Amino acid sequence: MNKRSAPPPKKPWWLWAAVGAIIVIALGIAAWATTGNDPKVSVGTTGTDNSSSSAAETQPVTVGGTALAPPPQSGADTAIGTTPPILKGFTFAGAPIDITPGGRAKMVVFLAHWCPHCNREIPVIEAWAAGGGLPANLDIIGVSTGVAADRDNYPPSAWIVKMAWKWPVMADSAQSDAALAYGVASYPTFAIVGADGKVKVRNSGELPVADLDAMVKKALAS
Repeated sequence: MNKRSAPPPKKPWWLWAAVGAIIVIALGIAAWATTGNDPKVSVGTTGTDNSSSSAAETQPVTVGGTALAPPPQSGADTAIGTTPPILKGFTFAGAPIDITPGGRAKMVVFLAHWCPHCNREIPVIEAWAAGGGLPANLDIIGVSTGVAADRDNYPPSAWIVKMAWKWPVMADSAQSDAALAYGVASYPTFAIVGADGKVKVRNSGELPVADLDAMVKKALAS
């Protein structure tokens, strides 16, 4: 007569709990490794899901609000004193980054990797900041726009590192949606938005340190 083999002993509950904990930790490490240390600037309110994206030289951008008109050839800039649109997008690495009016003053700098003026202006911005010109209540955010694979210094993700840019960078869409939303007509373009969420100044072209410093001080005083 054959004897039935005894059923295998049940694993204790604490062993299953330990295995589950290891899986949770492993998933957390993987998620951290995927996002890295990319900063998130400020949370937008458009309700669009921009929680993740793949690494890319251009990224999708969601615009919430009314786009700013391009600066006039002469006369007053009608964008001054208005609220710029919310920009929701991603860094080159695919981490979410928002540029939302209000909360803190922001200097948004629109840059193109192939633009000689941008290549000369970035060291000026860095020298100004290193020399104590950057106020504690002002954030700097770069926007990489006008991306063209057949032009100088492509890809922009490597270019911005080579240029030693120290601040967060939003990767604009292939259609330059972020730049169009701010009415950008040339590079580099500076747009300073006050803590009240209103545009204080827009300026295009190269600025020496003294003029950059004067522009920022005037914008934050208004």
